[in-house]
Amino acid sequence: MNDPLHDADEHSSALGSAKLLARSPVPFASVPSSSAHLHTMRGVRLLAAAVAATAAVAAASAAPDQDVPAATLQCAVTIVGGGIGGAYTAWRLAVDAKVVPPESICLFEATQRFGGRIYSVDNVPGYEGFTVDVGAYRFHRTEQPIIRSLVEERLKMETACYTDSRVQLPMSTAECPPDETLFATMRSRTVLGNLTELSGFSLDTPMPDLPYQLTDEQMWGPGTSRAARRSVDDVLYGNKSLIPELASRWDALHDESASFEATMALADEAIAAFRKGSYKGVPYAEVSALQIARDAGISEEELALDTALGWTPFYQTNILGDLINTVRSAATERMRLPPSGPAADMVLPVTGTGAGRKRAGMNTIIQRMMGEAMSAGVNVFMGHRAVAVNRAAGRAPNVDGAAAAPLLVTFANGVKVATGRLFLNMGKPDLVSLGATSEPLASGSADFVRRVDAAMVLGGTKTYCFWPRAWWLADLGLTSGRAIADTPAVVRPRYHDGPVQCADPANVNSCRGGLLVSYSFDDPTGTASGFYGASYGDAPNSPRSGAEPTTILTANSTVPRHRLAMSAIFDGLRTAHAPVLDALGLPPSVITPPDVCIVASWFDVGLHIHRPVPRLSPAAPTELYAQPVAGLNIHLVNEAWGDLHGWSEGSLQSAERALRVAGAPPPTWLNARLYKSVIVQFNKGA
Repeated sequence: MNDPLHDADEHSSALGSAKLLARSPVPFASVPSSSAHLHTMRGVRLLAAAVAATAAVAAASAAPDQDVPAATLQCAVTIVGGGIGGAYTAWRLAVDAKVVPPESICLFEATQRFGGRIYSVDNVPGYEGFTVDVGAYRFHRTEQPIIRSLVEERLKMETACYTDSRVQLPMSTAECPPDETLFATMRSRTVLGNLTELSGFSLDTPMPDLPYQLTDEQMWGPGTSRAARRSVDDVLYGNKSLIPELASRWDALHDESASFEATMALADEAIAAFRKGSYKGVPYAEVSALQIARDAGISEEELALDTALGWTPFYQTNILGDLINTVRSAATERMRLPPSGPAADMVLPVTGTGAGRKRAGMNTIIQRMMGEAMSAGVNVFMGHRAVAVNRAAGRAPNVDGAAAAPLLVTFANGVKVATGRLFLNMGKPDLVSLGATSEPLASGSADFVRRVDAAMVLGGTKTYCFWPRAWWLADLGLTSGRAIADTPAVVRPRYHDGPVQCADPANVNSCRGGLLVSYSFDDPTGTASGFYGASYGDAPNSPRSGAEPTTILTANSTVPRHRLAMSAIFDGLRTAHAPVLDALGLPPSVITPPDVCIVASWFDVGLHIHRPVPRLSPAAPTELYAQPVAGLNIHLVNEAWGDLHGWSEGSLQSAERALRVAGAPPPTWLNARLYKSVIVQFNKGA
């Protein structure tokens, strides 16, 4: 199943084979030996800032065709950004594929930590060792096969069910606990599900006092023309989809008796049809799910109800991308999973055994790769924020002396690096912050620039709070599941998300720890994007700010805005749970003020969606991102430039495509059929 593709033509490129990436160590002769040194920080080998080495280097960005300054660092391969895409790229080149001498690789990270929007925090005051992922936090074992194969098969890291709040289920568990919506609040009216059986909340029949203005034609249930509530998903998916290329293949794609190979071939066929298809003459890449739904007659009130019961910001994206992901995930569900490992569900990394087993944090994946890369000799510069990328005259130390166009990267602290190949691990905000005169925007085609412009940042916030007694476990009996609330500071709590440790695993009254009390990429009205939570942040987190996205709120804080936030969170928790407490016969005092909360604002640098815009060429966007400028060795690596936006899988998709363009062979641990369709063919279909 995991045999690599052996055909050399399958992984070679116009830029040459993998062996041509770099063959000789990077010369650092121009850097004074006293100014660049290796030191240890928390057990991680880092290359120091080397500011003294660049004292003679002007801080201004290099103009195109400028000569490379004498004091410039020389790196055959340069990676800007230490998120999962950048870490994976360095690790693949130096450790996994071993196609570039590690000492020829330089990785520059703007902050003092690896991870980017993967941010695992384990030092919350009073709860040290309780790890929370305030950014990306999980992955799906079948729908996201690259990261699963990397984590479980190549890195041999243990994972557990995301919905197992105490991560005590064995690795071989067949089914993860249900992730049901336990109650939903719609325009300040709370509707309860079955809290004792966790059967979830549904609206099979409308309530007489449903707080939405629905016409008789829009109602459903007994005595109406509709058997079920109409939603955007109902219009777009299933065997009655308004997308004929999907409707005609839906049942076959979801035939559980079909093999992985057969379903992958059917997915390829469907994707090719999507790329040629259109909705009423408008190519699927140029129309959104929301536009189709509204054209199909779904009213604003139906959309408001849909938003109240689900998470709908992605309906603004172009439908082509979502159709591709839909059929591809239907195929990857047929992939055979290793015999050891949890169910085909959402998982996260764990560490420890027995009662000491706990959530390790998504960042451990990056730490593992970076640890191996640095041990091999990859050079790492922390605290280096790129401000410009320009062409420069001369030759860069890249490919056996080959004459690839040299690039000059300038950093905010004045450091410059000349390189023959550059991987930019950054999303749209960071890329645009480099400026229109920086590469690849300066030389990219009009179509490439348009695709970048069409990328839209969807900001959001996450809030975790900590208690000495896990009341949601002990009193409400909620070990898994979620809610939908419309209090400003408490939106979509999740009872299985948060680090919990129990003195006695058999006694929930002995448990303490954290709970995800709010996770929002919109506000209760669906008009903003996590803005309320972001307003409590201590400083804006943007490519230029240098500020971290997190703010710590403590119960005894003397900062007025922090006290206001804590009050809003506490009041929101009691208000949102009031009907639940009443149903269980419990007093409001069950929910006590938290000891501490951590708010993470990703408002300016959140995940990406791609708006529908007319395209100027038939190229798939992923092809343009893998190498935006022909003949210029720059590659974009980020979830913004993959197929699956908002997930680590998207970052790894973009990284693997960029690596293939650069000449790297396919991973030996990744399914060859998947690699061919998703990487070699850029998910364009048959």
